[in-house]
Amino acid sequence: MSFKHSPLEAKIADAVAAGHLLKSTAQNISILLRDAPSTFYEESVAELVAKSEWTELNDRFFKTLAFGTGGLRGRTIGKIVTRAERGEAGETERPQFPCVGTNAMNSFNISRATIGLVNYLHEVGSTHSTGTERPKIVIACDSRHFSKEFTELTAKTAAENGCDACIFEGPRSTPELSFAVRYLRASAGIVLTASHNPPHDNGYKAYFNDGAQVIEPDASGIIAKVNSVESLKTPTATKRKPGKIIKLGPEIDQAYMERLDTLILQSKLVRSVKSLRIVFTPL
Repeated sequence: MSFKHSPLEAKIADAVAAGHLLKSTAQNISILLRDAPSTFYEESVAELVAKSEWTELNDRFFKTLAFGTGGLRGRTIGKIVTRAERGEAGETERPQFPCVGTNAMNSFNISRATIGLVNYLHEVGSTHSTGTERPKIVIACDSRHFSKEFTELTAKTAAENGCDACIFEGPRSTPELSFAVRYLRASAGIVLTASHNPPHDNGYKAYFNDGAQVIEPDASGIIAKVNSVESLKTPTATKRKPGKIIKLGPEIDQAYMERLDTLILQSKLVRSVKSLRIVFTPL
């Protein structure tokens, strides 16, 4: 059943008229459900409407998660988890699906960000040449909720839009992503992480071909491209040949460790200390 002219749309319109929902909330619900690839999106919204969870709906939909200079950050798990989002997961487990909403980290915003970034890389390819026929992106992630799923979606979206996507076999640190971008002569890099944010959050950080986070003028260019993606069903401006998804093996880890070894200031002293103990956490 289409959301347009449905009973759910009528209930949302009534909630706006009664002052329970913001107009922007209703508009963004319509936008998301228009492009929804699965029924669980509409089921989640319908459940929250049926329970009159207006605050939760406004939190999730009052705006579209903004792509800033550093990328995206937002909730992957709602304050209220719907039955559809819970899926087959238990009450104490991570939900099967991420939070439904335009103001959340989910497949909708991951896809928007990737399409916008890839479109920008195609546009500036002639001025940021890396010696390849098409753009190449290296993607890394940490161990936060949905990082693995977001990595796979980012790679798939990039490839479908004419970009080669290189992904690691598991979580990797941000410094290794930065190294890999330069080592592989990639056009850009992405890290799926939210740094020190609460555990229910995740993020999408963009890096350019120098391995550093994107700065001007490229930052504004990417932001404009991401914000111009209004529908995930809009075809790309030109007919592009699909890219490849490339699994990175241990050779990148080895090259990274060898490069790190050259940065030790007093290697003999470090190796001579047998009782040295270091605790490190990337989170």
